[in-house]
Amino acid sequence: MARPLPVFVLLGLGLAGCNTAPVGFGGIDPVVVEVDGSTFEVRRKGDAASSVRTNVEFARPATILSKAAQAIGQATGCDVVPGSLTGDQAIQRARLSC
Repeated sequence: MARPLPVFVLLGLGLAGCNTAPVGFGGIDPVVVEVDGSTFEVRRKGDAASSVRTNVEFARPATILSKAAQAIGQATGCDVVPGSLTGDQAIQRARLSC
């Protein structure tokens, strides 16, 4: 009979994916930006950017998307193309205008 894994091992495995780059942005070092108490890791690839919110907080998607747009702008020095920002409370993507 197989022994179950200890709880701390399961938690570690579950958290291992929390700091992983989104699909298409692997191998790009993030720029960490804080906007009004929310922390984002922003990665840029050409005219596209992705942000991952890394702090724990309860927030509405619209609030996080607004903060993500600010974080992407700060990290890249570019404007987010209006209407291009998509995502949820965890991962956001946008097109850039530089």
